[in-house]
Amino acid sequence: MNLVLHTTRFGLLAFRRNRRARLLTLVFPILLLVIFDGVFHGGHVDVNGVSVDYGAFFVPSVIVFTLTISTLAILVNSVVAQRELGILKRRRATPLPAWALVVSQSLAVIAMAVASVALLIALAAIAFGTSPDSNGILTLVLAVIFGSAAFCGLAYALSTLVDSADSAQPMIQLIMFPLFFISGIWVPTSQLPTWLNDLASVFPVEHVADLVHRAYVGVVPVGPVLLDIAILAAWAVAGAFVAARRFQWYPSRKG
Repeated sequence: MNLVLHTTRFGLLAFRRNRRARLLTLVFPILLLVIFDGVFHGGHVDVNGVSVDYGAFFVPSVIVFTLTISTLAILVNSVVAQRELGILKRRRATPLPAWALVVSQSLAVIAMAVASVALLIALAAIAFGTSPDSNGILTLVLAVIFGSAAFCGLAYALSTLVDSADSAQPMIQLIMFPLFFISGIWVPTSQLPTWLNDLASVFPVEHVADLVHRAYVGVVPVGPVLLDIAILAAWAVAGAFVAARRFQWYPSRKG
């Protein structure tokens, strides 16, 4: 455990020195929050049977976007880059157990995600008067925990499908941005066709979005919440299983 904490601290230190990562996980979400909450006011949209202002709808949406970027995207890019640079190969030769490295990398990105989400929640509450409903705080916490676990497991699984650092970012964009549009983040699920909602329900992003939106409107029935959590847990286990069987420590051989 001391090795895990030490490696996690190193990962957080590396993140603090990475301007691109800070821009992506801190500055960009804040800009999105200010833009969406500043522009989309006046109209209302149905979220889980509750009519809310468009500005209030976009606060949870930006939170889910930030959680996904801070865990899934950052972790895939980091793992692939470290593998191609030979960093994972060198770490594999040290006394650090493989599981400890995986756990520490996951803890580092989860810590960054939690910090980013907490900052957005505080900013939205102070600047726009939008905060989670008192009945939804536990649901919000569960969304962050299980969503982070699902995205980390999926990130390690996806890293096994990427053969170079150059192709990691395009692949992540190809996967994430369509999911953002069909998962109730930028477009409410109530305004999407039924078949798109059915398709989105297969993937974890929609279930994280459902939990966070429920937390903000205060509609948190036990059945749907437990279903979202179960699906996110299943994605975390499935991602970890695929990664355990296919994970590569050595740079890919080309040519």
